[in-house]
Amino acid sequence: MLKELKVFLPLAEKVRARNPTLTILNYIAVHDGRMIITDLNHWLSIPVEDERDYTVPYDVIKQVMKSRPSSLDIDIQSDNNLEIHYDQNTVGCQCTDIEEYPSLPKGKFKMIGIWTGAMIMQIHKQLQHASTDELKPALQGVWIKHEKGTCQSCTTDGHTLEYISDLDPDQKAVINADFEGIVSPKCLQILTKVRIDQIRVAADDNLIQFYLPHYMILTSRLIDEHYPDFKAILKQDKNCQLLVNKKAVLKAIEASIPFMNKETCLSRLVLQNGSIGLFTTDHERNLSFETSIEHNGHAKQPIEVGFNLKLLQKTLKSIPGEDIVWKYRDNHSANLFVASDDNRKINLIMPVRLEED
Repeated sequence: MLKELKVFLPLAEKVRARNPTLTILNYIAVHDGRMIITDLNHWLSIPVEDERDYTVPYDVIKQVMKSRPSSLDIDIQSDNNLEIHYDQNTVGCQCTDIEEYPSLPKGKFKMIGIWTGAMIMQIHKQLQHASTDELKPALQGVWIKHEKGTCQSCTTDGHTLEYISDLDPDQKAVINADFEGIVSPKCLQILTKVRIDQIRVAADDNLIQFYLPHYMILTSRLIDEHYPDFKAILKQDKNCQLLVNKKAVLKAIEASIPFMNKETCLSRLVLQNGSIGLFTTDHERNLSFETSIEHNGHAKQPIEVGFNLKLLQKTLKSIPGEDIVWKYRDNHSANLFVASDDNRKINLIMPVRLEED
């Protein structure tokens, strides 16, 4: 039990519910030879050599393990009481009825592939483009799809979007079954705490399962919502294309941020052949700022487009490489950004409607 607790508790800390409405969720369960913790959407379990069924208060066992005991034994008493013996110490505490503890989900899991640690880190990084709005659960997670031997992913908050068409260009992963689902941000945050080169992944219609080191299993409920048809937006014709230096654009943005309106973060960009003009105004502080950025490309005709500078900055920082291809159609439709030497990752930002529009 002690050996299992040492590897289980660090991840259990990430799984456990904060301020749960159900008291039972403040406990760890031992049931059918496995130690379990859940928040009702995520389950972490590990096999233990204990055939008894009981619960242990999470905070109590966590405090015991802080002392780094060299031995540990749990003795179940009557009336839902138990004693935890460790080194020369004994802690008595009350447990709850194991029958009340949420059971592990029993889905019809199918092995869908083997993901690499690098893939998981890429997917997790995409969460910066996901929504934090609890009323938009689909946009809080990461849409992931297995198709034709590749794994693709997308996140969006409705203002910015990041789509990766191939998370494993070096083909170090195994994608052996079709899959489509929205993985929760908490599930991805838990996975980033595990040092892994590869991880087996299984899924059914509503759940996804990850087989972790030490025979631990993380099971997560997929977000049961419809994901927006972002590919239709990406396919829209963009008849103008600029080649810009990422460092130069970010430098111009950083120079303008101190002078912009702090609430709206609004900027006006004039896209034209040869240069991009960047303008900000803060009427409350009687400030204005302007600068220009040279580019290569064909703007066809000058257009003026509004952007939230903070979102534009975040979008550009997401793109690898030195040069960026900037694609657009008009001052109302989505703007696309891709690295000049790698089109696997597409970033999108929606413009802000300017007052005179």
